[in-house]
Amino acid sequence: GNVLVIVIVAATKTLHAVTSILILNLAVSDLLVGIGVMPFVAMSIINTGWVHCPVLCLYVGYSSTVYCTVSVLTLAAIALDRYYSIMDCLRYSSRCTLWRTSAVVLWIWLQALVICSPPLLGWSSVSYVVPMYNCAITWASTVSYTAFMAALIYLMPAVVILFCYANIIRVARSHARRIHSLQDSVQRSRSPSCPVDSSHQNCSNLHRPWSVTCHMNNEFESQTSKQGENISQAVREAPKQQESKVRGLLSILAQKNSQPSDPNHQQPHHGALRLVLIISAFLLCWTPYICVALVQATETAITGQSTLVPDSAITFSYWLMLLNSDVNPLLYALLSQRFQIALQGLWHRIRAHLCSLFGTEWEVRGDG
Repeated sequence: GNVLVIVIVAATKTLHAVTSILILNLAVSDLLVGIGVMPFVAMSIINTGWVHCPVLCLYVGYSSTVYCTVSVLTLAAIALDRYYSIMDCLRYSSRCTLWRTSAVVLWIWLQALVICSPPLLGWSSVSYVVPMYNCAITWASTVSYTAFMAALIYLMPAVVILFCYANIIRVARSHARRIHSLQDSVQRSRSPSCPVDSSHQNCSNLHRPWSVTCHMNNEFESQTSKQGENISQAVREAPKQQESKVRGLLSILAQKNSQPSDPNHQQPHHGALRLVLIISAFLLCWTPYICVALVQATETAITGQSTLVPDSAITFSYWLMLLNSDVNPLLYALLSQRFQIALQGLWHRIRAHLCSLFGTEWEVRGDG
């Protein structure tokens, strides 16, 4: 999945955008988890002979922590990017440039390399953890470093992700209600009068204050009604240079509203469901692992040993944390309509290229 995301982004020019840099960085970090952590876990299940090499064990424990930290920090960066694209859309293009996003990616990797290095210098340690079947940071050895990492790579990203996506869902629902209300008003304004069976409340909506904002030539121009003025009156009284733009916008909205079954009405629900899945996947994959690490560190600091958490819980929480790198390409890329369209286009190009190659070879053989 992560290799597919990397190939799609690299081969599709329309995806060479600011947001795709963060998606690409997430796919790279998750891919490194897949090729730099999971093979050692698989080898440990079969034979633990490789752990007798201290340098290799130290490298695996340090690198695996770095890859997972980069993945989590990138998830928080993607949430912030989507938040600013919704909340500050007018200045998003000027602020979130290609160079700034690349600098954020570089900062994420440098931060991960720095905050994961204290075990190499004596603050905590790296050793082979039997229930994890891998070399990893010994969370039970130093409670201070465990609490520091839990706050930095779990608590802060979780707060950012929850805050950003909760506000995005709230704003999306608010905009959907406003658009639906405007579409209803436009549809009713196209009729000479309200239907006989309509309620007085629906008829009064035609005379409520409203506003329409048009974007033309990088400038926003607004048309606002007064009390008791419906949309048709405002369009007729609009200035000559704005009348065509307002009429065009209202016509588009009316056409959308007149469609009998518009699948786009389900898109906000699907988008909200996808955001809920993203939040749930992060919390479900990382919460057990962080809780186990904190319980182990606290118990060791109090009693001097760690026996409260069973080995099966340690194994399950560690593998659940690694599972997050497997589901990320689905939640952040492959379920996106943009990536699905890009994947279809890539597949058509590959098939056309293969057909041209085999067709040319067949023609050469036929001529021969």
